[in-house]
Amino acid sequence: MASVLKVRPEVLGARLRNGRTNARMTQEAVAQATGIARTTIAAMETGKRPVDSGQLRTFAELYRVSEVELLGDDQQPLDLEVKFRSTPSTPALEDAQTNAAITLTRLASGALELESIVSKRAAKQDYPVIHLDRDTDIEQQAEDAALMLRQRYGMGLGPLPNLLSIMEADLGLRIFERPLPSGISGAVAYDVNHGGFIVLNSNHPVERRLGTAAHECGHLLLRNPGVSVLGENDKFEAREERFCDALGRALLMPASSVRRKHAELKNIAGNFTVRHIIVMALYFSVSIEAMTRQMESLKLVPRGMYESLRERGLTSQHTKAVRAEVSTTSSQTFTPQSYFLAAAAIDRELLSIEQVANLLNADIVTTRRLLQRFASGGEDILDFQP
Repeated sequence: MASVLKVRPEVLGARLRNGRTNARMTQEAVAQATGIARTTIAAMETGKRPVDSGQLRTFAELYRVSEVELLGDDQQPLDLEVKFRSTPSTPALEDAQTNAAITLTRLASGALELESIVSKRAAKQDYPVIHLDRDTDIEQQAEDAALMLRQRYGMGLGPLPNLLSIMEADLGLRIFERPLPSGISGAVAYDVNHGGFIVLNSNHPVERRLGTAAHECGHLLLRNPGVSVLGENDKFEAREERFCDALGRALLMPASSVRRKHAELKNIAGNFTVRHIIVMALYFSVSIEAMTRQMESLKLVPRGMYESLRERGLTSQHTKAVRAEVSTTSSQTFTPQSYFLAAAAIDRELLSIEQVANLLNADIVTTRRLLQRFASGGEDILDFQP
């Protein structure tokens, strides 16, 4: 005879409910799969009916979780109902979304248990609540919220390559980086008692992960409960999603800083090229897409610029080439600032290669090699094979 489990029914019930929603199953579907009446399942999930060990094993197998996870300790579990932002176009993408939600739920539960074991004290939650005003432009609300966060936590207006550390140390969020299924950028979870959790796809480049983290931060400011998964190709049509998208861009690339950097580069070079867009993306530690779309929204480049660049063949290899050109590592001759000034002097025929090399105390061969592609009379960034 199956034994009755020694865990509070309301605790186990909440975990069973979370397991079911993570598996994207209704109570009716579970009833059909297990032969247990739907009313019995509902009573189990609300803690009004005990669960024996045989039933627990059945639920664990159906929801693809371990029995240990469902039992755990007697701590009240996270209340993380899964909310998918888009309807998956394929069964594979649906599975990917489900797996990402399950991964974050497990990570969040594990983090809380570890915090309890180590300190017996919950991590602080120190981030404001944002209420969207339907009468105010979403982009403006996002920019205001981003500036408020930067001022509140002393971030200034410069690049934020250490954003993840700030989100953990100052806002009290729990950030995880794990390999997630293809097609998934990350996921966010918020629980009123335990705060916020974010998982990022560690298969993505760091610039992409920063963008995902900044976007998901918006959901936590809005205090959206439960788990939601961000797909790589999700369209931000809902008002809240558009806010989070704009907040992510504004947080990483403040409008005033982007305009200033754009004017600085254009003033030095006399024009603004694709190479400069890549340089700005590297400066702000964001992806080329994020940088271009932010500049589009600020009307610094034409709308549709990013799609045009993709059609013209812009790839990550071009970014690597420009990164090598403006690298500030000890193996390089020029800092970005001296690089731009030297290239502009050559482009305007104000100085010769020899004169530039002399002023920068560099040899002629290295100077010529580093500057030959940058001048406007040379190859455009999209016209060479890196």
